[in-house]
Amino acid sequence: MPRYFFNLTNDIRTVVDTDGVQLEDEAALRLEALEMVADLRKESHITGTDWRWRVIVRDESGCDCFELKF
Repeated sequence: MPRYFFNLTNDIRTVVDTDGVQLEDEAALRLEALEMVADLRKESHITGTDWRWRVIVRDESGCDCFELKF
C-alpha cells in the first residue's frame, strides 16, 4: 500500500508530515484530507475565512497528489 504525506502550509508557515500514512487509493487520501481539515477546524474553533491554509498531499516519491484549501 502506498504511503502519503499530508503537509500543511499557508505560504508563510509549513508543517511537514514526516510520518505519512498508508492508504489504498486516491479516494482514501481525499477522505483522509477532508477528515484532517474537519478535525483541525473543530479543535481550534476556527471557521470560514479565518484560515488561509492548504493541505498538500504528496506520495512517497514527492509528487503532489491532491491539494485542499481551507
